[in-house]
Amino acid sequence: MFTRALFPTDFSSYADSVLACLPDLTSAGLREVILLSVIRSSDVPLPETVNRESLDYWRWSLGEKLNIAKMALEGKGLRVWTQVEYGNPAEQIVRVAEDERVEIIILGAQGATAAQELLIGSTAYEVIRRATVPVFLQKFEVVRELGRVKCRQACAGVFERILHPTDFSECADAAFQVVKRLKAAGAKEVIVLHVQDARVMKLRPREQLAEFDRQDAERLEALCKALRMFGLQATSVLRHGIPFKEALAIADEMKVSLIVLGSHGRSAVREMLAGSTFENVARLSRQPVLVVRPSRG
Repeated sequence: MFTRALFPTDFSSYADSVLACLPDLTSAGLREVILLSVIRSSDVPLPETVNRESLDYWRWSLGEKLNIAKMALEGKGLRVWTQVEYGNPAEQIVRVAEDERVEIIILGAQGATAAQELLIGSTAYEVIRRATVPVFLQKFEVVRELGRVKCRQACAGVFERILHPTDFSECADAAFQVVKRLKAAGAKEVIVLHVQDARVMKLRPREQLAEFDRQDAERLEALCKALRMFGLQATSVLRHGIPFKEALAIADEMKVSLIVLGSHGRSAVREMLAGSTFENVARLSRQPVLVVRPSRG
């Protein structure tokens, strides 16, 4: 399903934790990985003139680190290539993903705790906005022990219990098509969620709201029926509220292992200060997120 992946790394504790999880994604078809490291232009300015020697050293140093990671993954049965690029990290990640025709980009981020929201770096944020292939955002609980940062991993069983928020748009359908195929990756149950946006619906007549609920309940059941035909357990949930907040609440309440959603939706009200629904879910969820964009066709 996701045979060829791009894994960008900055060799941080987050990236190292994702690297250790990559062999667990073989259940989703992963066979080939491109390891990418990007030298920021701000770290080595003017590379073609006075800092050429410095740039060459950075390339060599990162190449050595990538080779160590390559050997570790090859020992787990994956085919691995390494690549070092220079420039804006998000731009280079998206470009390499397109040039190499990968089927998924895998990134790492810090999971939320009771006292702290998710800290998703600007690079990851830009990649999920601009990538033309699905982006898998792994999450980790950050543990600080004796002044050192460690990432508590939760790799196994990531596909078992999936939450699929939908607004029945083309983007949501692209994500749904991926969900249907995840049984081979170990998926057992899918919760299909639709949220009536309370900000849009608050002025609607009660009778109209009831009719919308009836129609959406039928749509949800049709999606569940399709999933059951693929051998998956499926449950529909219909709620009223702010879409991303309800999605996050359901993910926690129902203890899902992965959220799969489209990269854009058709909500009549955009959360202008906080970003769109998919961005908020990716940024704030405790669970790994798979963001899917409709094909260009």
